[in-house]
Amino acid sequence: MEKTNTIDVNINTTLAGARQTASLIGGLLGKAYATVEARDIWQGGKEGYERDKAAAATSAALITNRSPRKFMLKTQDILGAVTYQQPMTKQIGIAINLRPDGTYDMFFPLDGTNPVIAEKPIADAVSDAIHGEGNNFFLEPTKVVNIINEGNRAEIKNIDNLVSSLLKMKQNLLTAVNENEKKAAEIEKEWINSKIDGVGIKEVIASSNATLNVHTSTEG
Repeated sequence: MEKTNTIDVNINTTLAGARQTASLIGGLLGKAYATVEARDIWQGGKEGYERDKAAAATSAALITNRSPRKFMLKTQDILGAVTYQQPMTKQIGIAINLRPDGTYDMFFPLDGTNPVIAEKPIADAVSDAIHGEGNNFFLEPTKVVNIINEGNRAEIKNIDNLVSSLLKMKQNLLTAVNENEKKAAEIEKEWINSKIDGVGIKEVIASSNATLNVHTSTEG
């Protein structure tokens, strides 16, 4: 019981110096926050890309230099905001969506080590979140969506440019296939229609008495 009273005193003392911060965080109850996530979209995800890349290194297969990525908005309702003391560090703060097992979605220390309002442009904060840096959450999802969709559109543009280049190269190959077949057919036709002294070339070759003289010359 004495331990509980000590914790309560510590919490009350901390709150006394951070009431505005605590009130601000508590006021989020009922709202939703957003986080962002970047994910490789190669078939099989990041592992699938690495597998296909390794296979392409020993085969004639083509592969991009990286997997395209998609940037997604994830939202979570704020169902609870309570004062909480970390069991290990004894740090006091406000836990968002605290669960019975002691886990939570977010924790805001009330000792000034983690200010609620970060003085950082939202684009930079989103970039940090995409790269897994920091513990950023956002209360203005529309602004976040505008930023991450810029990334999605950039990936779409990269894919469109690549598809366009590949289609041009494919057409180049198809043209080569057609030209090769046409050239071979023309040579075959010339061979079949060619005559030696008015006799078909096949008849000459089939005759045991015929002699086929082939002349070569060099210019020097």
